Amino acid sequence: MTKEEINQIATVKDLEAFHQRIVNDVKGLLFDKKNPQKEFYTPKEFSHITGLKYSTVVYRCKVGKLKARQDSPNCSWQIYSSEIERFKDEANENVA
Repeated sequence: MTKEEINQIATVKDLEAFHQRIVNDVKGLLFDKKNPQKEFYTPKEFSHITGLKYSTVVYRCKVGKLKARQDSPNCSWQIYSSEIERFKDEANENVA
């Protein structure tokens, strides 16, 4: 694809604005005074906050790519809240 074709899809400015909106949304969720920061998030909550597919979140828990715990094999995953910040930091590094 040529640069012109790519710019027809989305410009760098569009992508930067989209990135900033995501960062602001995540910050808003993390620091919302109505919802004090939780110690753990469910895969569904983590999926909603990060935009990852639910199945991807569960897979990453299973293979150890997300810091999470499971009380027993058939119980729901509990993802440590620190993973939200780590995810945000990695997203910022990938954009820079």
